[in-house]
Amino acid sequence: MSDLPPPELNSVQEAVKRVFNDSVVIDTSRKPSFIAGDFNGDLSQDIAVVLKPSSGKLAEMNEELPNWMLRDPFAASEPRVTQLRVAENEVLLAVIHGFGPNGWRDPQATQTYLLKNAVGSGMEAHQAKDVTAASRGQKMPQLHGDVIGEVLKSTPGYLYFASATYSWYDPKNFKGEPERGMVHVPPSERVKKIDRR
Repeated sequence: MSDLPPPELNSVQEAVKRVFNDSVVIDTSRKPSFIAGDFNGDLSQDIAVVLKPSSGKLAEMNEELPNWMLRDPFAASEPRVTQLRVAENEVLLAVIHGFGPNGWRDPQATQTYLLKNAVGSGMEAHQAKDVTAASRGQKMPQLHGDVIGEVLKSTPGYLYFASATYSWYDPKNFKGEPERGMVHVPPSERVKKIDRR
């Protein structure tokens, strides 16, 4: 990843178009409007980019089976309980996960999380080890990759990848990760259920 050049606007626009076609535009009024890092911890570089729906494209943003996963880091622990929708003029944060050594620039890099209520100020990528060192002795989530540091709702904190979504970590008020509602079935039990059929 260290050999990859810094992201520049044209290549970021290409990646955004690959996922969203012409349904969104990069919000270049934000400084910065995009940052790179390995946000899901798979050793392939990702890109986080601030977007707005294109004029007249709201229906495409709210189609039933989009190419991305719409999430809210502040929503209940089960992201699919409530049907999220994109609003007109809403500012969103897309995280396009990388694929292979070329990361988010690769034509196959299409896995994307589109986050509501996630655009703040002072957006920066931070390595997990640095955040962990700064929060030593405090409760904190398990970090699998880089995090997105910013000031959101007047509070400094971090967006981090939490397997099926992105979540918000505020070091001053973090109480622990919520239960995700997933029930683990041991492989031996799965085999028994299959055999009974």
